[in-house]
Amino acid sequence: MTITSFNLVAKGPKWGVRHLQVLFLFSCATLIVAQRFNMSVAIVAFTNAKSSNPNYPEYKLTEKQKSYILSSTFWGSCCTHLMSGYLSSRFGAKVLLLAIMFLTALLSIATPFVLAWGGWQLLFWVRLVQGLAMGGMWPCLYTHLAKWCPKKEANRLGGVMTTGLDCGTILGFALSGLLSASSLGWPSAFYVPGYLGIVWCLLFMRYGANSPSESSLISLAEQKHIQLALEQNKEVRGESPPVPWLKILTSRPFVVLAFCKMSQACSFYTLMQQIPRYIHGIFNYNILINSLLSALPFVVMLMSSYGFIFLTEYLTRHRDISLSVLRKCINSFASWTTAVALVILSYVSDRNVVGSMLCLVIATASISGQAIGSSLNHVDLSPNFAGLLFGISSTLTSAAGVISPIIIGLAVTNESDNTQWRSVFLGISVILFLGNLFYVIFGKMTVQPWNEPQSKDTQTEASPKTGAPAALSEETISTERFNYL
Repeated sequence: MTITSFNLVAKGPKWGVRHLQVLFLFSCATLIVAQRFNMSVAIVAFTNAKSSNPNYPEYKLTEKQKSYILSSTFWGSCCTHLMSGYLSSRFGAKVLLLAIMFLTALLSIATPFVLAWGGWQLLFWVRLVQGLAMGGMWPCLYTHLAKWCPKKEANRLGGVMTTGLDCGTILGFALSGLLSASSLGWPSAFYVPGYLGIVWCLLFMRYGANSPSESSLISLAEQKHIQLALEQNKEVRGESPPVPWLKILTSRPFVVLAFCKMSQACSFYTLMQQIPRYIHGIFNYNILINSLLSALPFVVMLMSSYGFIFLTEYLTRHRDISLSVLRKCINSFASWTTAVALVILSYVSDRNVVGSMLCLVIATASISGQAIGSSLNHVDLSPNFAGLLFGISSTLTSAAGVISPIIIGLAVTNESDNTQWRSVFLGISVILFLGNLFYVIFGKMTVQPWNEPQSKDTQTEASPKTGAPAALSEETISTERFNYL
């Protein structure tokens, strides 16, 4: 039996277990990101008690020590992205996600005690270990998404999942500021997301599943709908294709994609890590106002993310637009608009609060298009190895997260000096422009030949010597490729 049209695939329920899995992925990203970036606000609070709640201990740190602490999670992430992508692609993402969330939550709860007992040096190492756990999250998310998301729903469900990054940033900034200024003090900025992470683990342990075939909650109609839509022939037979390492690492579309993601990471992580420092240094606001202003760009970013989701749904369903044009146009808007906004920000007067915040809002909101513009391109190139591809590119983006705060710590020795911030913003703009330029010229949005390596048995069956294609097993349903957008 051969299916030649997507319309012939049995439709699953409008709302099903696949949506529950995406909700788990979204909430996982939200909590992990919140625990990564709450330090950007908390470090202002526990190094300057007058700006938050003076009833809690204050620790004096130099600018270089602050940079080391902010970059420590990215040091750890560099080491686990690739391994997580490989393991999740081979064995599934559920157990890995549970381990990642549980370890991250425990270390978050322990952070205030660590700082009291061992100072900034021990905090650096604990945050580094936390980064080791966090680094495995995104490859696992994309692996899990690829197993549950039908092709026609990729932009919508994938976009919802990636907005967990925006929500986590908002939670990390706004909630950390509110908690630090409250009677609970800055330690609660680490306790609250930590305990929520443990609750997530308990729920995901019960209701999560590696794939539709492993879920005890899914209906047969939804299971067949997802399997046929994803062309899961090999997964249905329980086979796992070997990893074509050389072909992946020498694939021009993937190399260009990885470089593009690294250029975007330079801007994204800089804004995430440095906005609180920039606002504190230039405008000298207290921790509550600082955290709310820091979160504002990411609130707009979250709204624009859903705007991009609705836009792509409309264009793919009602307009004859190719996936390549869609991805490259959205990614160009996301990268080059951010670059222009940062250039303008570098020349805005430090007395112009409205102008500076407007530039930050535009730069940050534009970044939201990168999820649909380039992040989902990993799934386009190889559904079978989406997690592994994301693990490789995430290793490079984490390197940007390590290098960025260190370079900024050397370039910005005085947070109140706008000219020092200017060199940072102009440098990021140039990197963004070049990264997207290569993506527009060389990027591809089609499944690569190495996605499904042919076994010797398959090659023998398809050999011209037989004179005819091999008969299909009754248990195997093959689907011909089609352009799902």
